Amino acid sequence: MFVGRVGRAALGTLLSRLTGFLRDAAIAYAYGASASYDAFLVGLFLPQALRQVIGEAGLATAFVPVYAAARARGEGALFLRAFTRALLLALVPLVALGCVLARFYVPVLAAGFPPEKLREAAALATWLFPLIAFVAVSALEAAVLNVHGAFFLPALAPAALNVGMAGGALLLAPRFRPPIFGLVVGTLAGGLLSVLLLLPAFRRHLRAPPPDRAPTGLGRDLRAVGLRLLPALGGLLVAEANTLVDNRLASYLPHGSIATLQYAMRLFQFPLGVLAVSVATVALPVLAEQAAQGQAGAFRRTLARGFLLTAALMVPAALGLGLLAEPAVAVLFERGAFGRADTLRTARNLQGYLVGLWAYALVYLFSRAFFALGRPALPLLGGALALAANVGLNLWWVRLWGTFGLALATGVAGWVDALFLGVLLWRRAPGWIAGASLLRVFACAGAMAAAVAALAWGLAPLGSWAQVLLGVPVGLAVYLGLAHLTGLWEELRAGG
Repeated sequence: MFVGRVGRAALGTLLSRLTGFLRDAAIAYAYGASASYDAFLVGLFLPQALRQVIGEAGLATAFVPVYAAARARGEGALFLRAFTRALLLALVPLVALGCVLARFYVPVLAAGFPPEKLREAAALATWLFPLIAFVAVSALEAAVLNVHGAFFLPALAPAALNVGMAGGALLLAPRFRPPIFGLVVGTLAGGLLSVLLLLPAFRRHLRAPPPDRAPTGLGRDLRAVGLRLLPALGGLLVAEANTLVDNRLASYLPHGSIATLQYAMRLFQFPLGVLAVSVATVALPVLAEQAAQGQAGAFRRTLARGFLLTAALMVPAALGLGLLAEPAVAVLFERGAFGRADTLRTARNLQGYLVGLWAYALVYLFSRAFFALGRPALPLLGGALALAANVGLNLWWVRLWGTFGLALATGVAGWVDALFLGVLLWRRAPGWIAGASLLRVFACAGAMAAAVAALAWGLAPLGSWAQVLLGVPVGLAVYLGLAHLTGLWEELRAGG
C-alpha cells in the first residue's frame, strides 16, 4: 500500500513537473537569463517562500495530524469548515500587507541591483503577492484529499500554475510593456486555476450531517494547528532564508546570475519534487497514525521503507542528472533568448546543487517523522544549523566560484540538516537503516553512472539530444536490471 500510494502521488507530480519543464522552456525562450527575469524572480521570492511555508509543507504537516484526530471523533467536517474560515480570514490582511510593503522588502532581497532593476522588481512583487492566497487554499484542498487517500489529483494541481505561467510567457508577454508583466498575469491566472481544479472534490468533505451533540474539541484543534504551525513556519522560513542569501549575493554578480541559479534549481527540484516529496507526503499520515497509536514497531518499519525508497530513488537520480547536466540544460532551455553561455553556467550550478539531492530528500522524510512524533522544533533547529553552514560557505565560495559556489554551499548545507535530524531520529527510533540494502543501492547506482558516463562521452559528437535521449533510458535500464539481479527491486516491492 505504501509504495502504491507513493506511485500515485509520484505520477501526478511527474505530470505536474513535466508541465513545469514546459513552463521553464517557455520562460527561457521569452526572457532567457535576462535582467527582467532576475527582477521577476526577486519579486516572486516572498510569495514563493510563503507558498512553501503557509501553502504547502507547513500547512500540511500542521493540519493533517489534527484533522485526522478530529475525523476519529466524528468532527472532521466541522473542524475543516472552521479551519477554512480561519485561513481565509488570515489571508486577506496578509496579502494586503505584502502588496503594500513590497517596495520596502525588495531592496533587502536584492541590494546589488541597480536602481531601475530594483524598481521593476518591487513593482513585480506588488502584483505577484496575491499568489499566496491561491496557493494556500489549494494546499489546504490537497492536504484534505491526501488524508482521504487521494494523492494523484492533489499532486497534479500545480500543473495549472505551470500552464498559466507558460501561457503568460508565450501568449501574453507581447501584449505588455514591459513584457515581463505578461508572466505576472499568467502566474496569477494559474494560481486561481489550481484552486478550481481541486474545489469539487474538496467541497464534498466540507459537508456533514448535523451533529447529534455539541462538538467537543474544535477550539482546541484550531489552537493545536496553530501551535504545530509555528515551528513548521520557522523551519521552512529558515530553509527559504538560504535562497534569500543566495539571491542577495548573486545580485552583485553579472546580470542573469539569479536566473541561471533558478533554472538549475528547477532541474534539481524535479527528482526531489516527483520522488522525495511523494515519499514524504505518503509517509506523513501513516507515521502520524502509528505514532498516535503508540505502534513503535510499525513506525520504525514505515521509516525504514521510506529511507530505503528515498535512497533507491535519489542516489541514481543525482548521479545521472549530474553526468547529463550540460546536455539536459541545452535540450530544455537553449533556444530563443537563452544562449550557450547560459547553458554552461546553469549546468555547473546544477551540479553544485546535486551534491545535496539525497540529503534534502532525507530532510523531507525525517522532518515528517518528527512532526508525527510531536517534536516539530527539531526540524527547525536542523534548518537553522543548515542555514548557518550555508551562509558561511556562501561568503567563502562565492568569491572563488561565483554562482557555482552558491549552489555547492546549498548542497553541502543539506547534509548538515540531514545528518543532524538522522542522528536524533536514530536515538528516538533506532534500527531503520539496512546496511546491506544500502550497499546494493550504491552498487547499482555506481554501475549505472559508469554506463551513462561512457555513453555520454561516446555520443558527444552527435550533440545534446542524442546524449539525453539515449543516456536516460540506458541509465534506467542498467539500474533497474541490476536492481532485479541483486534483489533490491523485490525488497522495495515487499515493503508494501
